Amino acid sequence: MKFLLSFLALLLALPALAQTPERQTVVRDDLAKAFKDIGTDGTFVMLDMKKNRVTVVNAERHTKAFLPASTFKIPNALIALETGVIKDANHPVFKWDGTKREIEAWNKDHTPATAFKASAVWVFQAIAREITATRMRVYVSQFGYGNRNIGGNEDSFWLDGKLRISALQEVEFLERFYIGKLPVNPKSAEIVKEMMFLEKIGNATLRGKTGWIPSGDDKIGWFVGWVERGEETYIFALNLDPNEEKHVAARTAIAKALLTQLGALPKQ
Repeated sequence: MKFLLSFLALLLALPALAQTPERQTVVRDDLAKAFKDIGTDGTFVMLDMKKNRVTVVNAERHTKAFLPASTFKIPNALIALETGVIKDANHPVFKWDGTKREIEAWNKDHTPATAFKASAVWVFQAIAREITATRMRVYVSQFGYGNRNIGGNEDSFWLDGKLRISALQEVEFLERFYIGKLPVNPKSAEIVKEMMFLEKIGNATLRGKTGWIPSGDDKIGWFVGWVERGEETYIFALNLDPNEEKHVAARTAIAKALLTQLGALPKQ
């Protein structure tokens, strides 16, 4: 019954978000130079919540859907809290199995918060298995997340399965999350928002999550999140083609540069 009521509430909320008549879209394809200058293609979408305005860089790509990679840790963490798989940011402690993985920061015990920060895939795979595909499917649908299709392996569908999401859809999902339109307990939302904290830049707070599939037909790089600056909030999503190793760092560097150019972040 709880799932049904939440789902009906979400159906009522989604059209209101999608059909806001005052919302403007501004295309700034001149800023796509930031991607071209380093030999890649990408897109950037930013919602200025106060002005109710969406700015799009590379409009041809902003609705193209890709695997979400580790940006899915945001909904995964929310679902884990709602289902009781994790209790809070520090519980439980996930014990490292001793298997050496490619990223050194993964090779130790983790709490949900440290696993989120290190983007430790093995921890969130364990979390997904405990959630189960049945419960995961319900929440992903209720969240209106991308194409809502979690087909594939229960513990890696966001990396190699059928789930797809565009930069615009990432922003729309994060907007629903930020304003409390997801069917989750406010306490769960606050815990994940704190897990998303990245840094303070002047009078602004940056929260977000990166994602990365470095090779194969579905390779993609992501950086999504939002900037809180006084009474203003800017929600954003960037994706790019990871053609070279330098594009790993470029995800955050380009996003921060564009956020600064568009007035979301203060100039340093």
